[in-house]
Amino acid sequence: MLGMSGFSVLEAREVAGELGLVVETGQVVVGCTGCGVRAVSHGRRETLIRDLPVSGRPTRLRWRKRLWRCHEPLCARQTWTETTALILGRASLTERAKTAMCEQVGRDGDSVAAVAREYGVGWQTAMNAVTVRGMPLIADLDRLAGVTALGLDETVFLKACRTHPTLYVTGMVDVRTGRLLDLVENRTAAAVSTWLDGRDEAWKAGIDTVAIDPYQGYATALKGHLDHAHLVADHWHVIRLANAMVDDVRRRVQQDTPGHRGRKGDPLYGIRRTLLFASDRLTARQWARLDAAWDAGDPHDETYLAWAVKEALRDVYAASCDEEGQEALQAFYGWAADSGLPEARRLAGTMRRREAPILAWHTTGGASSARAEATNLLIKKIKRVGHGFRNFDNYRLRLLLHCGATWHTPRAARIRGRSPRFAA
Repeated sequence: MLGMSGFSVLEAREVAGELGLVVETGQVVVGCTGCGVRAVSHGRRETLIRDLPVSGRPTRLRWRKRLWRCHEPLCARQTWTETTALILGRASLTERAKTAMCEQVGRDGDSVAAVAREYGVGWQTAMNAVTVRGMPLIADLDRLAGVTALGLDETVFLKACRTHPTLYVTGMVDVRTGRLLDLVENRTAAAVSTWLDGRDEAWKAGIDTVAIDPYQGYATALKGHLDHAHLVADHWHVIRLANAMVDDVRRRVQQDTPGHRGRKGDPLYGIRRTLLFASDRLTARQWARLDAAWDAGDPHDETYLAWAVKEALRDVYAASCDEEGQEALQAFYGWAADSGLPEARRLAGTMRRREAPILAWHTTGGASSARAEATNLLIKKIKRVGHGFRNFDNYRLRLLLHCGATWHTPRAARIRGRSPRFAA
């Protein structure tokens, strides 16, 4: 009935809206742990333990623990309390309740505070259960097995305040499966390099692709560790830099022409978002809006040229092979140089320094850090659920349990098929 081997239920009652069970073990013969002489009963002591909910109701166990006494005069062990592997000494939770709490926090993404309230224990008690159950899961080296494509990306850990600047963490993600491998403080080359130092050579030899954003710190960290792997600059981040260039030019022209920031009714302000669209996705109406805005608010065609430079960079990724991509990149350099825009020339300089990782997009079959970005969404969700974190160790544990651990909890079997498509 209880599902705990060796325990029997003596009484069940309702206590303050909860289910209260009086339980005891069936131990009758026990040897002294000090001398081995058969012990005798010395009475019982009741202990209140929190267990798994039953039918949605919180459950408390009143365990009538047996006290034992050794009558051997020379034995130093006088009396002791019975123990069981299902409920550890001085524990306020059963072992299966601790496991369920860890699953709720790790697998389901619930906050520790919410789980602690559900079980009627303190936050630290719940966090201890998550730590004890969760650490073996994230310490399992099998989590890192089979990784062939690595992605690096940063997220904000703590926002800036009067005592510290904005603090970042770097996540290592298997970009072929989306599994979070680990998390390190900072987004510096030293932090990533130290983490790679902790990986064995066989593991690093299995990595054939590394996807990063155009941040030099990550590229520096990989040197000497993953020189054999293809380094790929994520195409979304590359185009984002081009879009930022277009926006910078539009703002400058806006200030130079009417002499104020963009306002409703200003031609360039009205197309600020349309300028960021890909040319092959523009509708006829959007083309007409662009032409009208350029005629009315771009007297020297600077915004148009910036947009054309951005589209030339997009052509690099539209190429069908590495050779065509190289030609498109050279054409982009030509557009940037001929435009005369300082913003475009600065963008071209950035792309020249990252030319090999950009072209590696073709040689790796379009590798990107998209799955790392998807993992970042889960990271931000856990951060919102926990209302922010200040302790990095707790933060790392929570994220790895939710995004990096493998849970072997059996799923409930479906008892019915899908509803009819047009069911009311």
